[in-house]
Amino acid sequence: MFYEYIKNNPQWNLQINRQLEGIKESSKVKDDLKIIIPKLTNDASWYKTWFSFGELREKEEDHALACAYFGLAQFYLNQDDENKQTVVHRYLNNFYRAHTEIDYESYQVPYQKTFLPAIKVNINPTATKTLIIINGFDSFMEEILVAVNFFKGTDYNVILFDGPGQGRALIDNNIKFTPYFENPVSAIIDYFNLDEVDAMGVSWGGYFVIRAAAYEKRIKNVVCYDFFYDGLNTFLKDFSKDTRNHIRQLLQNNDVEKTNQLIPTLIHSDANLNFLFTKGYENTGTETPYSLLKEIERHTVKGIGHLVNQNVLLLAGKDDQYVPFNDLVLEQQELTNAKSLETKIFTKETGGEQHCQAGRYDLALVAIQKFLAAHCED
Repeated sequence: MFYEYIKNNPQWNLQINRQLEGIKESSKVKDDLKIIIPKLTNDASWYKTWFSFGELREKEEDHALACAYFGLAQFYLNQDDENKQTVVHRYLNNFYRAHTEIDYESYQVPYQKTFLPAIKVNINPTATKTLIIINGFDSFMEEILVAVNFFKGTDYNVILFDGPGQGRALIDNNIKFTPYFENPVSAIIDYFNLDEVDAMGVSWGGYFVIRAAAYEKRIKNVVCYDFFYDGLNTFLKDFSKDTRNHIRQLLQNNDVEKTNQLIPTLIHSDANLNFLFTKGYENTGTETPYSLLKEIERHTVKGIGHLVNQNVLLLAGKDDQYVPFNDLVLEQQELTNAKSLETKIFTKETGGEQHCQAGRYDLALVAIQKFLAAHCED
């Protein structure tokens, strides 16, 4: 279930539900949240409160809970914040201490004179297939790693990695976001010497996996968890229609000065938009609104969808707070040459209406399993 812990703050609610997935029904978490939630008033209190509770649970060796709390504590910290790396690595350390049941091997995949952190999970000893999972705009591969239990008993083992602009590839190796995600995906496939794979993209990874499938034909089946059509549409989603049109016109006219003057006035009092732009600067290495939006504009399925000739599953949350639901039909129209195209829409009535089915991940994972099983011989 998706809980509204804080009134009128969908961004904070999503992050809390996201990190506490699987443990939020425990009495300890419920007791903690009774103390934590009233303390959350701004970004500073957010960091201080989650960090202090992370330390408390870490001392008790409740590593699953410490992991979740440190994951929340680091979320809004800028990359140049002196606390960022320390908290990130406490988050990751507690993750692996909490999940000793996962049979994994860590790798460093050569990429652009450095490396991409990768994990191969050996779920099924006799598996003949590999699923590559691509994460998104603000996640670490470890966040998705807990989902591998859903693939027990299937014909799959799983490879996850932090790509450009993601997780430790960004934090530790300073590899920046790129729209051309076929390059890191091909590097992963080459490194593991795979002839064919299936691929799943999570959140912004829903764009990355379509982009990869358009140019990397060793990918056979494609899962967009959720669909993600256009980066600029996502960045501008919470502006009014008139404002969106005005910004697009400025970008089309390459009006650097007016764009850089306008955006700060629009986002200065909106914590969610401030986060989106601040994280965008961090991911891409850009420094101004104009340069960021021009970079994000390149993250689009428009114009490349016809190159995808694999089986495709699009998942969509009707109340997705990041990805405009109206973009779904645009993506469907782009995928004209897909071998097959399936769409699964989640609503409040079905559950899973939030971004990436936050609060009901199980519904999405069941749909993904069914899709992959149906196309196992393709």
